[in-house]
Amino acid sequence: MGVHLALVLPGGAGGPYTAPLLVPSLALEETGALVEVVRYPDFRPHGLDRADAVEFDAVVSERVAEILKRESWSRVTFVAKSRGTLFLAAMGEVPLPADVDAIWVTPLLGLDYVRDGLIDKHWRSLVVAGSADPYHDGGGHAKVCEATRAESLIIDGANHGLVVKGSVRATIEGFSALADASLAFVARA
Repeated sequence: MGVHLALVLPGGAGGPYTAPLLVPSLALEETGALVEVVRYPDFRPHGLDRADAVEFDAVVSERVAEILKRESWSRVTFVAKSRGTLFLAAMGEVPLPADVDAIWVTPLLGLDYVRDGLIDKHWRSLVVAGSADPYHDGGGHAKVCEATRAESLIIDGANHGLVVKGSVRATIEGFSALADASLAFVARA
């Protein structure tokens, strides 16, 4: 039996240990996955257009491929947050096991290439968003979930960091819901 690999692609702000990434990463670790963070190059594209990210995406794809070559993985689960969803949706061809899934945290589904890339990958997915996130595209979210039969979690009142401004309790409840959804998603048979 092989090893379950969780590959984390952080967002642009903060790092891999921000709560929106930490919660699903801990859920994966708790269920026995080896969690590895994809380290980005020093340069970052400034815009969100596909053309702005081509060189960066190539480097990220190369780093993902290097990690995947280390072992014969039985399952790979990607956990991508915000800008990380840009790279995952546009990721070039890399050798993957048959069992691949993804947790898309605050994906930038208002961008056609992200929405189309997520649909084209057609991986089993959990799509997570905050209803108060200015980057949340409700129509894109619904389209992706319908096209891929993805599981969905929308945290009421949460912003792009999945924080409910002015309410620590609502924020913690949102992270608790994210933990429950992540554990259920990862533990599937």
